[in-house]
Amino acid sequence: MIKSPTITQGLTLLRNFGRLAYVIKLVIRAQAQKSRYNKQTKAMPTPAPQSLILVTGVTGYLAAHVAEQLLDKGYRVRGTARTASKAEYLKKKWGDRFEWVNVSDLIEDGAFDEAVKDVDGIMHVASPFHYNVSDPYKDLIEPARKGTLSLLSAALKNGKKVQRIVITSSFAACAEPKDGSGYIYTEKDWNEFSIKEVEQKGKETSPQQAYRASKSEAERVAWDFIKEKKPQFDLVTINPTFIFGPILHQVEDPKDLNTSVAFVYKMLTGETKEIAAPAPSQAFVDVRDVAKAHVNAIEKEEAGGKRFLTTSAQFGFQQVADILRAKYPELKDKIPEGKPGQNYSTTHSVSNEEAKRVLNIEFMGLEKTIVDTAEDLKEKFLQK
Repeated sequence: MIKSPTITQGLTLLRNFGRLAYVIKLVIRAQAQKSRYNKQTKAMPTPAPQSLILVTGVTGYLAAHVAEQLLDKGYRVRGTARTASKAEYLKKKWGDRFEWVNVSDLIEDGAFDEAVKDVDGIMHVASPFHYNVSDPYKDLIEPARKGTLSLLSAALKNGKKVQRIVITSSFAACAEPKDGSGYIYTEKDWNEFSIKEVEQKGKETSPQQAYRASKSEAERVAWDFIKEKKPQFDLVTINPTFIFGPILHQVEDPKDLNTSVAFVYKMLTGETKEIAAPAPSQAFVDVRDVAKAHVNAIEKEEAGGKRFLTTSAQFGFQQVADILRAKYPELKDKIPEGKPGQNYSTTHSVSNEEAKRVLNIEFMGLEKTIVDTAEDLKEKFLQK
């Protein structure tokens, strides 16, 4: 015979049922919150084949590599350029899947309004990298800030299809002086030091600190824009260290080489007489790896909302000289000797773990990068 439950047992059952119902309610609420969170933070889906990607400053050193890797993967590319002859040089190289539009002044209001129309993603690579500075604000900081805001504003207004923008920043936006030794820079680091230097010294600021301040300011305004405007697109920044590697864009005179590649050229030609000791966190990366980081950043959903330090390893210019002298014994009377085997190490280092993990980059070594750079420079400028 089945006994009827007592009043006490009945109350216990009701309490247990109530707890179960409460737990179920919490689970349902948590799932709803998770669903809303996923919708809010959903990153850009992988662009479909033949998607149109905008690359700003496409006639520049890094941007040309970014564009070529996009084309190699089946995308169509629209580039912005200031000089028609340089853009047409690339058009002849790349063919019909490449188009370009004239943007003569990056900081002009509406400069990118037409360029962003109908593109699925944007690589904003155009930004000054030079040390020809008389006024830090006028020559570097304001052009970098305004160029970034001009591009982002245009994408917000006219880039209806844009879901992700990848901006080329720099390790300079992360690197501040650190006491002692052994510090490892990561994506969490921000350069406030250079900005304070410019504020305090004005036109007396060193060109190097002015450049670093411009990169830090330009990246900061980009992240602030995303936070304040909450646009339909998300943001990724790529922060490379010293970039070496072959040239794809049109350079007819070595005087027009970008700053980093010019270091190698000047070693090959004997213009460099003395080899400086490495800076505390001096590191390098191959231009082809930086371009790959840009392309992977627009393809991988989990990259959205992140910064990525892109670097291969620490290095010293003595290493560069040693590599070049071993590879080109016929140029030993030009390439500075320095102190072979010395001044290789740096005080601090730069982490590339996040770029390796999320962007799946395996970085090239220094010898390959320097030799490929030198071979390209010799072919273009030293064998005529």
